[in-house]
Amino acid sequence: MSISLLLIAIAEGLTEFLPVSSTAHLILIGKIATVNLTDPYVKFYILFIQLGALVAGVMLFSKRILTDKSLIVNISASFLPTAVIGFTLYKLFKHLLEGNLILMAVALVLGGVLLISIEKLIAQRAAIEDYGRDTITIKDAFLIGCAQAFAMVPGVSRSGATIIAGIFMNIRKAVIVEYTFLLALPTLGAAVLYDGYKSLDMLSNIASWNELLLGFLIAAITAFVTLIVLRKYLPTISLAWFGWYRIILATLILITLW
Repeated sequence: MSISLLLIAIAEGLTEFLPVSSTAHLILIGKIATVNLTDPYVKFYILFIQLGALVAGVMLFSKRILTDKSLIVNISASFLPTAVIGFTLYKLFKHLLEGNLILMAVALVLGGVLLISIEKLIAQRAAIEDYGRDTITIKDAFLIGCAQAFAMVPGVSRSGATIIAGIFMNIRKAVIVEYTFLLALPTLGAAVLYDGYKSLDMLSNIASWNELLLGFLIAAITAFVTLIVLRKYLPTISLAWFGWYRIILATLILITLW
């Protein structure tokens, strides 16, 4: 396995569930390591390692999802607008926005500013007794799904969009963070299945699965460990750190343009 593809697998596992845009990281690594991300094999490799991250999430959260009926209802309500908007506008967004690094950098910066501002809002609310809600209603779930649909814009980040939307709706940080991880599973799963269906012709051209399986394993293990750490510590970590990180990442992406 090449070092560049190894780095891409690690980056996928580390960033898929973070509010920092995994797509931006993969593009930046591709630029730095001179990997042609439009190559059919590389695109299939990225799809395959995303499947690894998905499997890690399913392993960690499957029991919670299968035993909580209200959670299933909420996730379905959140997934519906994402699926409808994604299905109807996917081709248009992909055609207009794919490869637009300036737009990606702008989205990263705007998301970063929002995360920094959100953390200040949380600090202000913390001074108020019993601030924030521990429950997510079906209406909340639907609106969170609408917010997640903005992740079609490169650099927005699914988790970033849902966390920001949830906190603006006065949902406790710890609650919306875990809900974000859970919602990522059907969303990522649908995206992987859809892109996988479009890549079926690639299967006959694969000479060896060794590199693909290794990338899958690396992404899965990295994502599993990352999720365990995030589940425990992300609710207590300042979102401002991710905001500043996004701004730095946007700067690095812009630098690669020159």
